[in-house]
Amino acid sequence: ATMGVSMEDLLSRFGGLRLSGRNTQEYCALAGTAGAGSLALLGGLSLLDLQLSLLVVMRQLAQCLLLAIGGLTCLQGERSSRAQLMDSFHAIVQEYFGFAMLPLGRAAAYALAALYCIGCRAAAVVEEESVVFRVVWYVCCMVASVGSAASVFGWRAARQHNQLLGVEEDIVDDAYHRSYQTAEPFDSYQPPGAS
Repeated sequence: ATMGVSMEDLLSRFGGLRLSGRNTQEYCALAGTAGAGSLALLGGLSLLDLQLSLLVVMRQLAQCLLLAIGGLTCLQGERSSRAQLMDSFHAIVQEYFGFAMLPLGRAAAYALAALYCIGCRAAAVVEEESVVFRVVWYVCCMVASVGSAASVFGWRAARQHNQLLGVEEDIVDDAYHRSYQTAEPFDSYQPPGAS
């Protein structure tokens, strides 16, 4: 049921690198963080690319906000997946942007944003834009694509690790979904002095 290709195999084939398992996880985490940062940078770049038409400005502002918020939430998801202590933003991201807490959710966000940004830049042919702007734009799209692949590899490695430990997938999914269940109300609670 496995593909038979590990991250070490891919890196040794394409980059000539031999990595231990621990370093592979670190590189996947770094690539995921770079992918999240590239989404936020694409949001900033799209803000620099504003034009003077009302409909175009509204679309570009929405694009800028979605890319920046998506990048920052995925960055928080990347940070919280490695952190031992959670900060105050973790609860907000988990409550409103649950996709950013799972590696496959972040992978989907990186891939969709990269494909969208490649398509919108190809559709908006502007002769007066600089070559540097286009290069930075497409490099950010490539980094987001690499971050997507790294998140998928990270998910796959964690899944294989859980299988080696004998942890069933249902247990992991159940623990994740229980974190979203609401607390039961206390019907029998009476404040002090209410009798």
